[in-house]
Amino acid sequence: MELQHEARLYPDKVRIESEPHTRLAALRRDNLEQVIARLRVQGRVPRVCRYALSVGGHWPSNSLDAAAAFAVLNSWKVGGEKKTFTDHHGSPDPELRAGWCEVRNQIRAGYADGVVVTTTSVISRNADEYERQLHWFHMHCAFVAVIAPTAYTGRL
Repeated sequence: MELQHEARLYPDKVRIESEPHTRLAALRRDNLEQVIARLRVQGRVPRVCRYALSVGGHWPSNSLDAAAAFAVLNSWKVGGEKKTFTDHHGSPDPELRAGWCEVRNQIRAGYADGVVVTTTSVISRNADEYERQLHWFHMHCAFVAVIAPTAYTGRL
């Protein structure tokens, strides 16, 4: 509110708005580090699911393989096919996607400590929705790991 008032009073002043993905990347990273540290103190190896979107009906093997390699590189336990979830590209609301709901069920049930995705856009391109998902993971003492956190589009 104060910024809007200032903008009306000083219309020629240059204003720089913060990029939401920078703040969300820090939020995601901080939560990931806290969860990993807690698990390591407990003597546990983090267990992760892999999640990807398929395009045109093609199985997203490259994205899922990259997620597995990223998890192994970080010394996390990668679940097999029972911990691999996909959805068809298209639905903007992750909570309406069956695969994403299964990832959250794995977290809620205590079968996984986090999920690995290739980019943030796999979860949501909408910053507010992505933030809601990050908060959900934080509330459930779980993390989201992103292989290419600054990439919005592309193929892995």
